[in-house]
Amino acid sequence: MRTLIDIASKQSRRIVGLMTGTSADGIDAVLVDVEGFGPTTEFEMLGHITHPLPDELRADLFMLFQPDARVDDLCRVNVALGALLADAAMTVIGEAGAEASSVDLVGSHGQTIRHLPQGSPPSTLQIGEAAMIAHHTGIATVADFRPADMAAGGEGAPLVPMVDLLLFAHPDRGRLMLNIGGIANVTALPAGADSTTGILAFDLGPGNALIDAAVGHLSGGR
Repeated sequence: MRTLIDIASKQSRRIVGLMTGTSADGIDAVLVDVEGFGPTTEFEMLGHITHPLPDELRADLFMLFQPDARVDDLCRVNVALGALLADAAMTVIGEAGAEASSVDLVGSHGQTIRHLPQGSPPSTLQIGEAAMIAHHTGIATVADFRPADMAAGGEGAPLVPMVDLLLFAHPDRGRLMLNIGGIANVTALPAGADSTTGILAFDLGPGNALIDAAVGHLSGGR
């Protein structure tokens, strides 16, 4: 905990971000330098990659999406994906010409296996063992971002409104940011937005999930 407090209080932080979307088509990894705090935060992207998922692991993930998924498989794939996330982190660091010792933090969303915002109680589950990432990279790692929002009464998605605000807010123009991921979502920024007050963001419905299913069906699984 002391390490995270120290990192959060630094004016400049170097961070690796890891993301696998509901399409499960690869791991997106980015290395950024983050300067400042809150609405005045600035970013410099040092490198980014898409790290492929092995066919066997991708098949395992889609197996876990099914209602009859086994807990034993969930445990196994959680650890295997964590190791691959660590590989992705080290790869993006290396390709950016940086050293792991220069990185303050890894943030990993993980792979969503279930997201039940209308459940009783609302719940969500992401896998990709953070302990594996921390161990194999030697870098402090944070993960499992959605449950905190759900515990506070939110839906746990989408996760990007603050970043959309920092990157795309305009003093005179309202803007809509549409992300067509496995599940599409949108962020609405009013003109002159300078804080999260007034920002609206929500899931819209299936996006690439239906496209992927249609292409898989029409191409015989290719």
